[in-house]
Amino acid sequence: MTPQTDGQETMNAEEAGERAASYFGEGYHCAEAVVAAFFESLGDDPTEAVAHATPFGGGFGKSFGDACGVLSGSMIAIGHVCGRRQRGDSWDRPAEFGAAIRQLFIDRYGTSNCGVLRERFGEEQQMTECRKLVREGTVALLRMYREGDSAES
Repeated sequence: MTPQTDGQETMNAEEAGERAASYFGEGYHCAEAVVAAFFESLGDDPTEAVAHATPFGGGFGKSFGDACGVLSGSMIAIGHVCGRRQRGDSWDRPAEFGAAIRQLFIDRYGTSNCGVLRERFGEEQQMTECRKLVREGTVALLRMYREGDSAES
């Protein structure tokens, strides 16, 4: 897969996952943590992308009722590396990559819904379990991207 980035890869998927996990709860929410670690792993400045991810935390705007922020952050990252650059270009590649990461998430966790996940985790374990999702989701996203399993066109 040809990356649409300006930087050089600076860390492996596991290191990026650990970085995302540390960002989560230390000033970044789920979507922001995934985006920041993903961009940094590619050697790109995450500042603007983190800003784009901000309203996606907590199941879309803290609603806790829609998609997990790990998936939302993943979609922002996917758009960065393989999204359309011109009106009318095909969007099959990013759509297939997005569908693949979403399906992997659902296969692993049984749902993509933030509220369902939080309820399952319980109040006492929610931060710990969400941190695990952030770590695992970032690792999966980077591995899929770097290994080219994202359905290249």
